[in-house]
Amino acid sequence: MIWKKVGKRISAEGTDITYRATAHGEDLPLCIESRKRHIPHANGVGTWDHTSYFVIQNGKELVEKMSLRDAKEYAEGLA
Repeated sequence: MIWKKVGKRISAEGTDITYRATAHGEDLPLCIESRKRHIPHANGVGTWDHTSYFVIQNGKELVEKMSLRDAKEYAEGLA
């Protein structure tokens, strides 16, 4: 299974990156969406970034993982 970056969206809330799975030259109904969000500091000054990885199959979010590696392993277990 090969993962290709197929999209990137930047907004005021953060950055989303989409990776699509392909096998034998064919797109699979699996993708991973990386979502980086700006989280305000507790003291109200500035933000820090948090990234989560969502495994999506046929348009439905299945699970949230804390690393791209974990998300890929989960998704590849579905194929």
